[in-house]
Amino acid sequence: MEKLPRLDARLAAIASMVRDGARCADIGTDHGYLIAWLLASGKAPFGFACDINQKPLEKAAFTLSAYRVRHRAKLLLCDGLADIRPGQVDDIVIAGMGGDLIWEILGRPDWTRDAGLRFLLQPMTKHERLRRALYANGFAILREKAVVSRYFPYIVMQAAYTGQTRELDDASAWVGELLTSPDPAARQYVAKVARQVREKVEGLKRSSLDSEELARYAALLEKLEGGN
Repeated sequence: MEKLPRLDARLAAIASMVRDGARCADIGTDHGYLIAWLLASGKAPFGFACDINQKPLEKAAFTLSAYRVRHRAKLLLCDGLADIRPGQVDDIVIAGMGGDLIWEILGRPDWTRDAGLRFLLQPMTKHERLRRALYANGFAILREKAVVSRYFPYIVMQAAYTGQTRELDDASAWVGELLTSPDPAARQYVAKVARQVREKVEGLKRSSLDSEELARYAALLEKLEGGN
């Protein structure tokens, strides 16, 4: 067996944003590949593999044992961060979920409002709602990276609590800082978002119910397709 689990581009991007030496919690751990990689590589000294269902935890336990790092991880059957206590972790991964659910998990406990923590977030949907929720509640996105895995673009964010709130404009909410990035993965991500917004515009044109909303999304689409 290889010394480290193989991570796809999405999980590798998340792993790259975990800080060296950080105790890490992986929320919704699935097979446990990410937390096993972090422990086996030495990037994390200890980790929590958390899931709301028993079956993924059993798979994670197998993965951790296979890479001989089971003794450095704790498996938690819990909803989100419910069984994590303040001071137990430094970096928290919440990946592979919708943006609304990610924010619900992150925003629920008061102890996540700690400037020393880092959150590695990878929304599958509603990324614009997640960005707005973060900034509206005193969090900021420190780093943002687009990656392509199996021909599909994903976004990975590193966020932290700052205590300063900010209202995002539409372009910042939908694509963050990637609008003018020359990176090929970022361009593919922006193009995917532009297609979603175009579908919204076409739907509003057919309904003709809200001309103000139509104008807003049309302006956003123009900005996304123009790249500025």
